[in-house]
Amino acid sequence: MGTRQKGRLIFTPNPGPQAALLTCPIEEIFYGGARGGGKTYGFLGDFLCHAFTYGQNARGIFFRKTIDELEEVQRIATILFAPTGAHFLTQKRTWFFKNGATLKLRFLERDAHADKYQGHSYTWIGFDELTNWASPKALDKLRACLRSGEAPIPKSLRLSGNPGGVGHNWVKLRYVDPA
Repeated sequence: MGTRQKGRLIFTPNPGPQAALLTCPIEEIFYGGARGGGKTYGFLGDFLCHAFTYGQNARGIFFRKTIDELEEVQRIATILFAPTGAHFLTQKRTWFFKNGATLKLRFLERDAHADKYQGHSYTWIGFDELTNWASPKALDKLRACLRSGEAPIPKSLRLSGNPGGVGHNWVKLRYVDPA
């Protein structure tokens, strides 16, 4: 299992949770665990597979709470995406792939900032470190943007979190306890 381009292996998930993430057919996945468990890397690899599979119909957006938190995401994205020929436009904070797929990197400090995305359509949405948000309001607003648009392709909502944080209780209640 992995993502190949022109026969060259670009991304291979770690055995266990990352591999399960890439093979799970469920639209909405919460990927929990301690720091350093490879959640961000797994999410970016998941989007890379989505981009290679669905090309120009793959429209993704990846959220962190603050702009500073996006620095590490961008570093990892460069490692994974640049070898594919994708390029990053800093002013737009967006990755553009040769096949037309796009991934926006965004921060969402306040729930009200989710309103800026009304009317947008994304086939892949990622919230990294969901427990940093005090309530599910922003996530619930943005879930409405998860739609295929012109092409009927599978949609993906990817959520991660560490134990603790201001949103620990609502995330645990919604995603951990039912499991």
